[in-house]
Amino acid sequence: MVSHEFKCIFIHIPKCAGTSIESALGHLDGYQGRNGQDHRSIRLMAKPRLSLRALTSKARLLDIARSVRHQRRSDMNPKNKITVSDEQYKNYFKFTFVRNPWARAYSMYKNVIRDEAHKRTFGIEGDMSFKDFMHAFAGKGMLRPQTYWIKDDNGDISLDYVGRFENLEADFKEACQRMGAQHIELPHKIKGDGEDYRQYYDEETRQLVSRIYKDEIDYFGYTF
Repeated sequence: MVSHEFKCIFIHIPKCAGTSIESALGHLDGYQGRNGQDHRSIRLMAKPRLSLRALTSKARLLDIARSVRHQRRSDMNPKNKITVSDEQYKNYFKFTFVRNPWARAYSMYKNVIRDEAHKRTFGIEGDMSFKDFMHAFAGKGMLRPQTYWIKDDNGDISLDYVGRFENLEADFKEACQRMGAQHIELPHKIKGDGEDYRQYYDEETRQLVSRIYKDEIDYFGYTF
């Protein structure tokens, strides 16, 4: 999401508290639908440089396809179309939040399986086990690796700040201080349901996450 008020660009990785952060920054004000969140990658926030890599990368092409689909939605939050100039992109505070990939995957499963609209989007009929869900959807769509959202066309992560879901309140406070918005607070504290995600993993599924999300596990130092 882009906020000209706070001069920031927030990259909303699914299931990393992004909805609460967007709400705190006013992105969801006045919007009543289900599709208010802005999941644009950092690549869609910047104008592509005229290089073969930038214009033909798989990630950039996926971005464009997804953007076209969402632009056609009649219920999309109009704030998801806000853009920045080259100068604004250079000067705005760019940040994101990441999460333990094993915890994020199980959180996504719970969110999908308890909501009929989400199940339809994923093409799920009836019940589906977590193991089957991961074999079907790991590394795809909203469960793409977190680095998909935050790597630029050169494959670099050059954000000003990367907070962690596991330290949400303190890290969000730090981000707000850096962008000069100390008065902003999260709308509610995210506590989850107290479940230990590890109890839902067998060895095969644990290794599946280790393999598909190896890049972010190595980069951010996450462990099971």
